[in-house]
Amino acid sequence: MQRDADTAIFWLTTASAASSLISIAVMEILLGAAVALWIIKRPAPVRWPSYFLPLAVFMGTTLLSLATSPNPGIGWHPVQKTVLFSMGLLAVAFVTTESRAKQAYKLLLAAATVSAITAIIQFGLAQAKFLSTGELADDPTLLNRITGPLGHWMTFSGVQLLVWCAAIPAIAVLSRKWIPAIPTMGTAIILGNTRGAWLGAAAGFVSVAWTLPRRVLALVLIPLVVVGIAASPFIYRRIVMSLDASLATNYSRAAYFVTGARMIEDHPVFGVGPERIHDEFPRYYKGTELDTFYYGHLHNNMLQIAAERGLVSLAAFLWLLVELFRSLLRLLKKHETTTRWATLGALAALTGFVVNGMTEYNFGDSEVLVLLLFLVSIPFGLATHVQEDPGRQPR
Repeated sequence: MQRDADTAIFWLTTASAASSLISIAVMEILLGAAVALWIIKRPAPVRWPSYFLPLAVFMGTTLLSLATSPNPGIGWHPVQKTVLFSMGLLAVAFVTTESRAKQAYKLLLAAATVSAITAIIQFGLAQAKFLSTGELADDPTLLNRITGPLGHWMTFSGVQLLVWCAAIPAIAVLSRKWIPAIPTMGTAIILGNTRGAWLGAAAGFVSVAWTLPRRVLALVLIPLVVVGIAASPFIYRRIVMSLDASLATNYSRAAYFVTGARMIEDHPVFGVGPERIHDEFPRYYKGTELDTFYYGHLHNNMLQIAAERGLVSLAAFLWLLVELFRSLLRLLKKHETTTRWATLGALAALTGFVVNGMTEYNFGDSEVLVLLLFLVSIPFGLATHVQEDPGRQPR
């Protein structure tokens, strides 16, 4: 019975992570089911990965920011997201063997491919509509970007980016039938026309490229170059529009930085309060174009956390990132050859997340957070559970 519960929780956990690419509601239901079954059956003890201490401190500083907020009633949403941290604990406890790690990656690749194909079809339909109307609101490179089955293009690009980065080292150990998933996701990321995702994907790839066999590098780069050439008119259009200072999507970036800096200057320790950026932004913004762009958050992880929760929370967040990189690099040296790919995948995904977070508040996106915690926690599960993998074949 314990073994059956262990297997069931593993699949619920993995399915929850994969569902982040398709539906937040399904993701949360499956995550809740995995946690509930773990509490009831207790097939495995809780093991705390090293990054959980700074993560706990970060949430502690969030509570302090909430306590000092002039309107704490609206700031409970970030605190409620604490339940999503259980994904990291589940991955450590139940993704414990090489075969399970491979099964998890296969399910992620399947979900990401379905999501990517949906988005690619969306792009074709949106481009056809834009050609017929010429309206900026219909432009799939700017205001009508692809979302796949998700609700926003930033969320779609954020989760696709994580799986694409993590899957590159995995290609060397998975069967050939999974290879087409890489160019499919790459195509969706390119057509997503989200600049932060482009930069994040490039950074994630570069961070592990030096460890990859030439065959894997070719499998990744050649299709990407072909797609890039085919999509070059759209890429060019996106770059040109990025240089247009009259577009709200461009001048708002400077507004976020300047206004966020003013908030930090006035509230350096605990910030203006969780979920209060939207309320405070008009007081600190000196321009007149407030009705032309969205200002619910500041489109940058560090700026957002510092302005919303204060420099104490920002310090905890930076500690979390440093600890993750430090721990994963240490695990990379310790893991045997057969499981190194999972640690490399975690490092690539984490690098992509950090770089993407320079232009987007992706840490506040539940789907991105759950998927990131799952990917970066797998190496801890492989390292802390010393058990024989019955599915492993001698090489």
